[in-house]
Amino acid sequence: MLPGGAFSDELKLADGRRLLISPAVPDDALRIRWLYHLVYGGNYPFSMVYDPRECAKAIESDRHIWFLARDGERAVGSLIFSVDRGIFLGKVFGAVVAEEFRGLDVAERMLAFGVDIVVNRLKAARSVYATTRTVSLGPQRLAEKAGFKKLGIFPNVHKVNSSETHTLAVYFDPGALADSGGRARLPLVMKPFFDIVRREAGLYEPQYVDLSVDPGPGTGTPTAFEVVSAPQFILRRFAEAKGADRLRMDFFPFHEPNLLLVSADGKTELYFYRSAKDGHCVLTGAASENLPLGVMLDQGAAHLEGMGVRYLEVLVDGANAERVAEAMAARFLPSAYYPAMRWDAAGKTARDYVVLSRSLAVLDFRGLVLQPAYADYLKEYFRLWREQYVGKVLPGA
Repeated sequence: MLPGGAFSDELKLADGRRLLISPAVPDDALRIRWLYHLVYGGNYPFSMVYDPRECAKAIESDRHIWFLARDGERAVGSLIFSVDRGIFLGKVFGAVVAEEFRGLDVAERMLAFGVDIVVNRLKAARSVYATTRTVSLGPQRLAEKAGFKKLGIFPNVHKVNSSETHTLAVYFDPGALADSGGRARLPLVMKPFFDIVRREAGLYEPQYVDLSVDPGPGTGTPTAFEVVSAPQFILRRFAEAKGADRLRMDFFPFHEPNLLLVSADGKTELYFYRSAKDGHCVLTGAASENLPLGVMLDQGAAHLEGMGVRYLEVLVDGANAERVAEAMAARFLPSAYYPAMRWDAAGKTARDYVVLSRSLAVLDFRGLVLQPAYADYLKEYFRLWREQYVGKVLPGA
């Protein structure tokens, strides 16, 4: 939790009213809950804003910086930053403004103020990312005006009232991309996708490797998984597996596993964070003594589909073309590319990550509104989707 003072700002609105942007305090939990309820009617997918105890805990944590726009005692705007100071990464989410204050640049000025605090004053992150909604152009334009770069799209990633596609936008500190030293090494099939990333972020030409991403005829006998949903047990076991260097994939920031799939023979473990509210799921760790990565991912996804998961996402090191190809062979498609995402402890050297996703539900794009760059990402997503899901059966479709 931040103190006030230097971390507060007054906004003079075009209509003459004044708002105070200041850090939230635990006593604001009910004000926050009411604000999100007025805007979302109880359908917002993150429990942090509705559970008073969880909200107060987040406000007090040094992992979150929660700003409110206040009109007297009322909370009329909210914006949340999560930070991982160990890897110099930030995330901004939860932007909401009361209806009577929309159209007055409240969210835009809150975002600019918060990014300045996190990146420039606190130096807690070298980049801050946002996933923006696509039901209108407003959130995309907001991120663009604040200097965020357009780096990908997540088809049907969440479900609020209906399926929603989100975008990835990232703000980098002025030297982050130049300082990172990153060098992508990717399957050749990703070149059209990465060309969009290069155009939007001004990146280097990566190394391409001609690797097969063919899913093949099948993955053999399905693995029988047992489901573990005991949160504290899962966290302890995940920490043990990570400490013993047993995990082949172990990175997904700002998420802790709350679901574990274990093969009946005990040789394979897949760790996930699952949102019970909307069927969203991400892989936080994977280990196996006998299964290739692609088989693990494919069979794990099939099991999750039977549990009602709608969307599954993984992060793969952008320098590991072979691992990216394995994920693509398991029908995970590139959705975004995040350069200089994960920094070393000194903040001097960074690693890039490919974000790959697999939809486990029928894709639904009704009401989708995109800026041109995001439309280009979606077109490329569909090109790869046709190749992976249709092309082998109906060549040229």
